[in-house]
Amino acid sequence: MEYNMPPLTIADALVKSLIINGCNTVFGVPGIQLYDLMDAFYRESDQIKFISTRHEQGAGYMANGYAHVSGHMGALVVVPGPGLMNASAAIGTAYSSSNPVFVISGQIPKSLIGRDTGALHEVNGQIKMIEPITKWSRLIDNPLNAVNDIEEGFQKIFNGRKRPVEIEIPTDMFSSVIDEGITLKRMDSNQTFNYEENSEMLQMIIDAKRPLLWVGKGNALTSQLVTKLSELINAPVFVSGSGKGMIADDHPLSLGVPLTTCPEIDTLISKSDLVIAIDTRIPENQLDIVKSIVEIVPDEANLYYRDMINQYSMIGNVNIVLTKLLEEIKDTQLNSIYSKDEIASVKEAIKLRISHIEPQMSFVRAIRSASPKETILIEGVNQIGYACRMGYPVYTHDGYITSSYFGNLGFAYPTALGAKVAAPDRPVVCISGDGGFLFNSQEMATAMQYGIHVVVVVFNDNAYGNVYRDQLNKYNGRIIASQLQNPDFVQLAKSYGMDAVRINEPNELEIELSKAIDRNRSCLIEVSVGMMPSPW
Repeated sequence: MEYNMPPLTIADALVKSLIINGCNTVFGVPGIQLYDLMDAFYRESDQIKFISTRHEQGAGYMANGYAHVSGHMGALVVVPGPGLMNASAAIGTAYSSSNPVFVISGQIPKSLIGRDTGALHEVNGQIKMIEPITKWSRLIDNPLNAVNDIEEGFQKIFNGRKRPVEIEIPTDMFSSVIDEGITLKRMDSNQTFNYEENSEMLQMIIDAKRPLLWVGKGNALTSQLVTKLSELINAPVFVSGSGKGMIADDHPLSLGVPLTTCPEIDTLISKSDLVIAIDTRIPENQLDIVKSIVEIVPDEANLYYRDMINQYSMIGNVNIVLTKLLEEIKDTQLNSIYSKDEIASVKEAIKLRISHIEPQMSFVRAIRSASPKETILIEGVNQIGYACRMGYPVYTHDGYITSSYFGNLGFAYPTALGAKVAAPDRPVVCISGDGGFLFNSQEMATAMQYGIHVVVVVFNDNAYGNVYRDQLNKYNGRIIASQLQNPDFVQLAKSYGMDAVRINEPNELEIELSKAIDRNRSCLIEVSVGMMPSPW
């Protein structure tokens, strides 16, 4: 779809392009190199909202959470140098999680780029710094090419694997006028899938006697297609941490995130004659016992198992591939020999394996019991978060958010805020530790300023819990740098105007979390805990 426009500045063209491409919310921190861009946002403030955060990292995580839940791109605006660097952990998390975030960075004046003159916020070679955690980046320094560059960014973010893209624009270029009337375009996915080129793999799926699905993150349609495929070919389903909820955990074929210390799971994998990996990575120790694999990925750059002898790949938009696959095999005689009892016995073995993880699982059960099915849970990097990945049932494709392989402290709370902006009518619960929460606790101010009401549960053991336990158990008690002195979290939250309460037991958590969700107000629940046993 095309929109004819009068002459515009680069700043106005960028903001209008965001709106045309479906963006109605931007997260960021304003600064001197962004003044003309901020003025353009002001002119379009009836169509696009700018949420100003207290730290660029918080803004980046909010854009990440927004992208995950909305299924559309998140947008992030930062100054160059320290602003972009502050946001880089969040951009990396979006990259590892395959969340589309459109990053807009200012730049120093065009004439000073690359000269290392000490201009304010200068980083010589900034675009090289951000390249490893974006799928595409571009310095826009020519008004004649500006619109094409912006549209290329949207084209990249909507096609292939959904990951961040970044543009950076010199501060003196935002006000540059694109003299001629211009046409702005709405960009969409243009990926296709060729059945004839993949007929051999379709036949492998039809012939499989013990097929197994392994599923990563996707959208609502992906979830529906995965569920239909699993039912059609009678295949049990494993998911990645980011893929929790892609098939509802109460579905008889759902086996959740596979434990790495469960013999019943290893037996199931080793007996499988075909694993269908849908846009996901399989842990190395479990990949070693996979006999044959068909990999479905959105682009060739993300083939994870190309070095395996019995590896086959279907490359294209995952939803298109799955739709075509279902069409081709729906009237075919299939060969799966799994019985309901066999899969049910594996589910029961998994349940038994995690039941001994205490007190973590008692808290996990309390959280699930207090939360409606449609709740969005953000798994922070902490002892309860690890247990949630194993034992917290999820029923919607977007009901669970992790930091993927980045595994970074501090991501959970601002990510929860972004998720709530994307889904204001759904409960959002953040599971955090005391160490990680203080990375971005200042975003409680953002939550209150913009009325973004989530419930954060802070499990306080006054330590970086994993490090402390490992030092105690593996390094003969040589404790260093892992014990923490914390503020009064309840008083801290109340100082921002939030509800807050301190508890100790799982039954208390269930009661207080249920009340907090019902109130639909910003709330912090501090849970005082001691050192917990390893969940692994």
